[in-house]
Amino acid sequence: MSQYVTIGGGVIALAFVAWLIWFSYRAGKNNASVTTAEAATDSATAITEKAEAMAQAQADKPATTGAVLARLDGGSA
Repeated sequence: MSQYVTIGGGVIALAFVAWLIWFSYRAGKNNASVTTAEAATDSATAITEKAEAMAQAQADKPATTGAVLARLDGGSA
């Protein structure tokens, strides 16, 4: 009877260790996924800011020759 208890305890301990390994592996995968998502978000933010600056520059450009010359004379070009 004592042998069965010892074997049962060993099986339970082995199952617990296997569960810990599985849990650690999953936690590592999730962390890698979050890190990748954060990097993609930073990249998308940078691209969006650049596109917004380009659109603003396009909107602020002078429309006529006189406006271009006035802007050049004013030193803001």
